[in-house]
Amino acid sequence: MRGKNKLRLSILFTLFFIIIFITVLIFFVLPKFDFMYISADKHWQKEKIGDRDEKTGGKGVGYVAQGENGVYFIYKNRLLYIDDKYENIKEVCKDTGMIQGSLVEGDTIFLYKDDDIGWINKVDSSGKIVRFIFDSGKTYIEGENIYTLNSKYGLRKYDFNGNRISSNKVKFDVASINTVFDNYIFYRGYDGDDDVEVSIPKYYLFDVNKIKYKTRKLKLSKYYLQPEAGDIYWKEDVIPYDSFAKEVDKTVREGKIFDDTTEKNLDDYELQSVELLPWSFSEVQDGYIYLYGEQRVTYRDKNYKEKMSVIKEGWESEKIKKVTYTTIARVLCRINIEDIKDTSEDTYINYELVCYDLNKNWGGFIINNKNAYVLKEDEYFDSSKEDRNIYVYSMEVDTGLYKEIYRKERFFIGNYYSEMFVTDKYIFIYEGSEYGVKECITRINRDGNNPILVMDENGEVVMKPLESKSEE
Repeated sequence: MRGKNKLRLSILFTLFFIIIFITVLIFFVLPKFDFMYISADKHWQKEKIGDRDEKTGGKGVGYVAQGENGVYFIYKNRLLYIDDKYENIKEVCKDTGMIQGSLVEGDTIFLYKDDDIGWINKVDSSGKIVRFIFDSGKTYIEGENIYTLNSKYGLRKYDFNGNRISSNKVKFDVASINTVFDNYIFYRGYDGDDDVEVSIPKYYLFDVNKIKYKTRKLKLSKYYLQPEAGDIYWKEDVIPYDSFAKEVDKTVREGKIFDDTTEKNLDDYELQSVELLPWSFSEVQDGYIYLYGEQRVTYRDKNYKEKMSVIKEGWESEKIKKVTYTTIARVLCRINIEDIKDTSEDTYINYELVCYDLNKNWGGFIINNKNAYVLKEDEYFDSSKEDRNIYVYSMEVDTGLYKEIYRKERFFIGNYYSEMFVTDKYIFIYEGSEYGVKECITRINRDGNNPILVMDENGEVVMKPLESKSEE
């Protein structure tokens, strides 16, 4: 009998240590090895990964947010709501200090504040503000999850009850512009270059919420001629002349869009490179990220070797500049997020040109429902000048055609710039006086008609019709 008991005990202890060993192996040892992390499409729990059924991406915080039956908007320390049917405005809640933005999913409302300490607050059905998530950084909502992104913790994921689902480290520049979709992080840093990068998630085999990131620079620029010493690219970067190069080269030689194309006789030059240098980009819209920036096209003299040989002075790179010519145009283009997900060190990202910016002075833009909206202002030169105008442009992204849809005089003099937000039916324009002491909100239809002063400089709801200036 004693022998049987000893055998049972030894078996139990063996099983216990095997379970402990497997647990330690799965949770502490194997997560340290890269080979245990695989892509979402190969994971056995891939149906639990990301918000993969919709190509909506993360929505960032903003002063205006679309609800199910109306619009939420912020005026300094107040959150207000205007219903779609009767256009009644009510105050939802008020907080101490400024509210930096809101996130809305249906009629679930979150407020973001950053008073030295970052808080995401939840607004209950009675309008009471409840401390919700203690976290800081860039904040997004996607599907039924909230994400925070900062340099200390990386990407954190929460549910709508405030429970943290995951926290995954990722190399990240806190000063970058960025957007989040399906656990991918798309960003452009401020480290002195114009590179756009994507942090690609790989998922732990035994836990889809444990992620290791690999960062890739997107290859957006193409080179067509073998480099000389002093060029900024390597011979491995050179690709055959393609249809993309033909289209860009044709546009440059037509001389209507690119800068200073009359400076050189391009018949004596051949195309060397087409570079895309993005300045800003949108959140994901209909499966695309839209980028605005410079398309820089460089040509090299066909007789550059002979001409360089007679240039006696200067570094090699300085000599090259004397036999090359670069022209620039500002462009709006878009990239399919599936192409971003499939990027590698060796592949070029195909971007689709939406339009060239003929006005050459876009700053920011908003993409919403197949349209791009741009807010522009007259330049500020004299603080006493009172007739500076605000302009709103609309563009169909599928055709590239855009036009001015609204123009108005600024409410305030000075150099405090305005902001624009777009909902399903309206465009909201926030105007502030110097240092944001006073603020007005104007609302127009998405076609530019029916301008309404929603809030005056005293913070009063007025809903007053305004006259708009016709396009000249």
